[in-house]
Amino acid sequence: MEAALELFSQRGFHNTTMAQIAQKAGVGVGTLYQHFQGKEELYHSLLEEKCNRLLETLRALIKAEDSTEENLKRLLAAQIDFVEKHRSFFKLYLSEQLATLEAVREKLGLRADVIYGRFFQLFQGIMEQGVKRGELRDLPSTHLTRAYMGILNSFFFDWLKGNLESLRENQDTILSLFMRGAKK
Repeated sequence: MEAALELFSQRGFHNTTMAQIAQKAGVGVGTLYQHFQGKEELYHSLLEEKCNRLLETLRALIKAEDSTEENLKRLLAAQIDFVEKHRSFFKLYLSEQLATLEAVREKLGLRADVIYGRFFQLFQGIMEQGVKRGELRDLPSTHLTRAYMGILNSFFFDWLKGNLESLRENQDTILSLFMRGAKK
């Protein structure tokens, strides 16, 4: 999977072949097909492995007794750390999700959408708790989750494109924009 990640990151998903991945991994193509039915399955296995690892980390950091802001701050720090350590993977994932033709995206995107849904549910639970405690505005938790993830993803995109030097330096800004908005 590491060989696939490296090649997908360098060449893109569509410009990488199973033969190239096998060669990079030092195995035969047949051996690769014994483990994965094709490039799509390999890509999704890679996606699931990385995202599941991040989800496990985030779930372990949530503390029911802490405020919404404290939980989000801890989770944001963990997300930034994870994304910075796995930059090439997230760049690949985001670029392929944006660039893939709709017909192909339907085929590739189904499992990605399920994984995204797991992240959404995790943060939606935090938002529901924040609304119940009166720490967040009384809005649907789905709206609050979309707002938070939208802010976060826009910073991730800019960092991946090279428009931001550091996510870590923007961590307080991200959290402040969500918790307090842009109002002076």
